[in-house]
Amino acid sequence: MVWIQNGGILMYFIAAMSVIGLAVVIEKSIYFASKEKGNFDDIKWNVKEYIEKGDYTGAFSLLEKRECSTYKVLKELLLQCTKNKDCNIVHMEEKAREVGLAQLPRLERGMWLLGIVAHTTPLLGLLGTVTGMIQAFHAIASYGTGDPSVLAEGISKALITTAGGLTVAIPAVIFYNYFNKRIDTVINNMEKSSVEMINFFRK
Repeated sequence: MVWIQNGGILMYFIAAMSVIGLAVVIEKSIYFASKEKGNFDDIKWNVKEYIEKGDYTGAFSLLEKRECSTYKVLKELLLQCTKNKDCNIVHMEEKAREVGLAQLPRLERGMWLLGIVAHTTPLLGLLGTVTGMIQAFHAIASYGTGDPSVLAEGISKALITTAGGLTVAIPAVIFYNYFNKRIDTVINNMEKSSVEMINFFRK
């Protein structure tokens, strides 16, 4: 709290950014840990085995155990194949794309906020550096350099805001790129699994 007070008003904005970033990181971590997990290769083979046996109920129950995006795409493909008599490969591809696109808002939720935190906090720190140095030079111009304490406040503010901005921005950038990688992995799993399942039905 002392650092925030000594850093001036910009430190309050940096602190607010840190709270926003932390909230997004916690939410995304819980989401990926609880929703987007599973051994997709094993599941796909198990679903295919159920389908080959004609046990579509078993295939549906297997896919309903998880709420991940890939399972939702596979479940929709299975539903279209079993319930829609007019279903064909083109229709299945369109439904897979439709369901996949519907998952994107949930996957990307909060990422824009984390991106703002990652890109804005270093600029806030830099702004604090500039204003702190302006304050220090203004003190020199007004009181001279005889008393070092005259410069201390401005230089201290400059260093504190720089450190605060980087302290918030570095983890935010790391998590932003990490979650983007996780999102890309989920999208690739959806595309790969849907293509494999459509090819399976094609046979």
